[in-house]
Amino acid sequence: MKLVLNEMWSSEIARQLRRRGYDVVAATELPRRYRGIPDDEFFRRAQEDGRTIVTDNVRDFATLVAERASRAEPHCGVVFAVRPSFDRSHPGILGSMTRALTSFLSGEPEPGAVVFLRS
Repeated sequence: MKLVLNEMWSSEIARQLRRRGYDVVAATELPRRYRGIPDDEFFRRAQEDGRTIVTDNVRDFATLVAERASRAEPHCGVVFAVRPSFDRSHPGILGSMTRALTSFLSGEPEPGAVVFLRS
């Protein structure tokens, strides 16, 4: 499974996951394919690239998933990492996110699933 981290997540998380052998990119990395674009465009590009999205933006991305489902169109999945377990302002969030995503990826997740990440 390939992941793309939405802009709220540090690119250091993607670097640490790549060191563990996972295919992960962050919106804040170069090239800037995912940076500074509306959520619907981010979602579309992730589908083009075959990437599951990691975000804390439940409202917007759940709507995009529902729109796809209403048209019976598959998608590559969304992983929601939300507060309080994944508070972006917490000093240990890089380690927490890296460990949680490593655990998620090592569990052979179902492609196209919508899940809430567990710490």
